[in-house]
Amino acid sequence: MVSLKQAKQVKDKIVETLHPEAIILFGSVARQGQGKDFDLLTIVDDGHYKSKPNIELLMYKELKFFYKKFSIDHFIISKSTFDEHYTQGSSFLHKIFLEGRCLYMKKDNSDWIQDAEDELKMAQYLLEGDYFKGSCYHAQQSVEKYIKAKLLIKGWELEKTHNIKRLLAIAEDYKINIKLSDQEIVFIDSIYRGRYPAEVGLLPFGEPDKKDAQKAIEIVKKIIGKELK
Repeated sequence: MVSLKQAKQVKDKIVETLHPEAIILFGSVARQGQGKDFDLLTIVDDGHYKSKPNIELLMYKELKFFYKKFSIDHFIISKSTFDEHYTQGSSFLHKIFLEGRCLYMKKDNSDWIQDAEDELKMAQYLLEGDYFKGSCYHAQQSVEKYIKAKLLIKGWELEKTHNIKRLLAIAEDYKINIKLSDQEIVFIDSIYRGRYPAEVGLLPFGEPDKKDAQKAIEIVKKIIGKELK
């Protein structure tokens, strides 16, 4: 049997060799934490992909040590090819992204901070238009992306979670000080749980109003401060 820990060792070698855009683990190890073999999808920048005409052979040589221990089904695809097939509805790629686990994503910290800033601007824009539910949601997204940016700087492996409580707990382990009260944490998390129409209200007491949206935006500004202009 092979484990998630071993998958991460393979991931490190792929990153070192190919400097990819992303590495996705799918199959039994992604779902259950262990299995008989690894299923990996590596997405590589077009320029880097074209500069290595024998990329499959190169990767085989680099992973030969691991093949002695376990089986690896490794798919390598360029970013443009991935985008083309994904947008055309490839069931294979959609299933990978639905069930898979992201082991690596190449995204500069500045990109995450920019995303957080854009989410805040959207929250403010929607507030001005009296779209309070949307404003609250984008405020939560801003907080989430900002915390992830700080974690990624510290070497954290991106995790599929939108839960602020979870992210802040991880941040504590990395000695990242983000000052939010327990009440503010519960409030901003309650926004995310109500992102779908079928859920009864975003907040414990129903649909958010103007004060809720204003409060959510103030929470964003409180933790991000001068990083957002």
